[in-house]
Amino acid sequence: MKRIGLDVGGHTITAGVVDFSRSPAKLLRAETVAAPSPRMAEPLVEAAAALVMRFAESGEECFAGMGLPGFVAKDRKTVARLTNYENCDGLALGAAVELRLAERGIRAKAAIENDANCAALGEGMAGEAVGMEDYVVLTLGTGVGAGIVSGGRLVRGAHGMAAECGHMALCGAELTGCGCGGAGHLEEAASADWLERRAKASGLPADFKSLWQMRAAPEAEAIISPALEALARGIASITVTLDPEAVILSGGMSRADGLAEELAARAQKYLPAPFRPYFTLKTSSLSGEAAVIGAASLFRESL
Repeated sequence: MKRIGLDVGGHTITAGVVDFSRSPAKLLRAETVAAPSPRMAEPLVEAAAALVMRFAESGEECFAGMGLPGFVAKDRKTVARLTNYENCDGLALGAAVELRLAERGIRAKAAIENDANCAALGEGMAGEAVGMEDYVVLTLGTGVGAGIVSGGRLVRGAHGMAAECGHMALCGAELTGCGCGGAGHLEEAASADWLERRAKASGLPADFKSLWQMRAAPEAEAIISPALEALARGIASITVTLDPEAVILSGGMSRADGLAEELAARAQKYLPAPFRPYFTLKTSSLSGEAAVIGAASLFRESL
């Protein structure tokens, strides 16, 4: 049976087939497509099914694990809320994708999980966290997310929604636009989506890569520096709460040249002195593969 992982983002969806017969697990083939427009339930179901069909043929049996940008209910079958997609609250996404594939002759079993949790699983199997028992993956992209592994196990919490560090209220109640319905959240202060909105409103290039490259300019620095400070406070707060072996940055923003070093330097001043010698901030070496590998690994929970 093929094990297929999907990493659903706000701008793109990446899917691939993963080989778990070797160690570390290896992504054999992957494809990336634009996220559906509009970002709503029915286009998402269709896009996910269509991507799976690029790897599985009619009459074939497969597993499809999906990492989602938002809150997943404890049953791991139902969407609680996707912060970058509308009309998805309560959506039984796995079952909907299974039905769509069955209509096209593919026998699939599907499961869903938070995308940052998937990235944490992937890093532990094939990335910077191999051999670690206690670590955090912080995903920086369209949104801000986290996956926590403690004692070698993914932390999900009482209601399946643990590690939503992008929704830590670190930034003041004047920020009220977060798609989760809360206020003052790290995601609204520091995600690529929100940085690009502020850049556009200021007449600057509305993409993070261009904004980062011109960060020395005062008008760009005025947008980027508060976001970096918010992220540094978040990283320091995660570190003193969990005492991880490492915090690993993943997602599109994390690959910006010099970002990890800048965040590490800023986070130091927020850390108590006893934590500083042990504080380790890394950048994922898997690029966008971690969440795909982790999503595909969800088949183990379905056995």
